[in-house]
Amino acid sequence: MKDYFISLKKEITDYIENNYNFDSIYIGGGTPTLTVYEISDLIDYIKQYFNIKDISIEGSIYDINEEKIKLLKSIGVTRLSLGIESFQSTTQKEIGRPQLDYEEIMNKIEIASSINTLNVDILFNLPYQTIKDLSYEINKAKESKANQITFYPIMPSIRNSDLFKEPSENNEKPFYYYILKSFQNSDFIQSNAWTFTRNQNSITDEYIVDYPFFVGVGTGAMSYINGKYYVNSFNINKYEKMVCEGNMPVVLSKKLSLREQVYLEFIYKFYSLIIDKKIFEKLFNIDIENYMKNELSLLAFINAIKYENDRIVLTDYGKYIANLIMKNFYINISKIRKYCIENNL
Repeated sequence: MKDYFISLKKEITDYIENNYNFDSIYIGGGTPTLTVYEISDLIDYIKQYFNIKDISIEGSIYDINEEKIKLLKSIGVTRLSLGIESFQSTTQKEIGRPQLDYEEIMNKIEIASSINTLNVDILFNLPYQTIKDLSYEINKAKESKANQITFYPIMPSIRNSDLFKEPSENNEKPFYYYILKSFQNSDFIQSNAWTFTRNQNSITDEYIVDYPFFVGVGTGAMSYINGKYYVNSFNINKYEKMVCEGNMPVVLSKKLSLREQVYLEFIYKFYSLIIDKKIFEKLFNIDIENYMKNELSLLAFINAIKYENDRIVLTDYGKYIANLIMKNFYINISKIRKYCIENNL
């Protein structure tokens, strides 16, 4: 583990020496709170070079305690996301997670609630899930001390789990609409197609919404820089060797055409529920209404969008479409991960 964090620092140093500038950090890729002390050291290192305003980190409900929360706060973590997935022990068992009872989960959430933005992830559209089950999850999440809730539709697993192999979409639409209805007239606002938050100034896990370009460091990390996608090695030994030898640990890359860049940014902004025309003028020097005239006409025809001054806003049906688009986006990202793992890249 020590060698891996040394490699992470070296990869970050390469970006520092090439005059990159960052103001936000998003730490994910499983359960980084298991290595909270190493993460703390890494963040301290990054802060020596950049003025960091936001730090978001994924966490496991199983290893959260008061000591770790205190340390996360001390290093400036502004958002913690806990992958609870379900408040029901029977569902936890079905999805292969260690079982925790409701009281224990609520206690863990309360411990973590001193973080400015505390998100909990909940799965929906599970094979055996009913509206009653989903209602229970929503109500318990609202009752908790979390001030942000993200609902992820179940997606195929690259680990070939029977549960996640081919999720049915028969219930996804009524489930999604039920989630939307459950947050109407509440103290939550919808931040994107999947996330609801009490704190209007909070950040979400989807940094792609707020930043047109991003750099990913570490094994399996992905970067999008100036219209080009990069994928780091998924093999930790190969990753460490490449970094140690002074090479970028990139194993796949693709330069996007202008149209592909525009479409990608449109997908990200569509997911955020609001499309600001000025952003496309700034990034690509285009009028998005003219550039995507046919696509926008179709979306308006099916009542997925409406126009408000210089913005295009999604309707509830548009939000459901955004849910489907982003789900399939992540499914394809998982296929890239699977390809890299199977080919030892």
